[in-house]
Amino acid sequence: MASKLRAEATGVAALPDTGLAVTWRGKRFALPSPEQFPLEALEAEEEGKHLTALKLILGADQYKTWRGLATTAADAEDFSAVVMKELGRGNP
Repeated sequence: MASKLRAEATGVAALPDTGLAVTWRGKRFALPSPEQFPLEALEAEEEGKHLTALKLILGADQYKTWRGLATTAADAEDFSAVVMKELGRGNP
């Protein structure tokens, strides 16, 4: 319901509920399916701008929550590993 209201308010179509989510340090982060990743995020990743890509994938609010929990490069690596495992990519 919230995503529908947000879509109506912004004029941007809501992403379908993919059911993908990860829990990291006690917080739940919803993820779009890889097919729904913004192209800007893919471009940022190709340019080596990993945190920019993450911000675009999570959205501003979730990124702010994540950034409040993550303080080191190791934290970013750990979160990335959790996300990749959920998406079925990389080494388990």
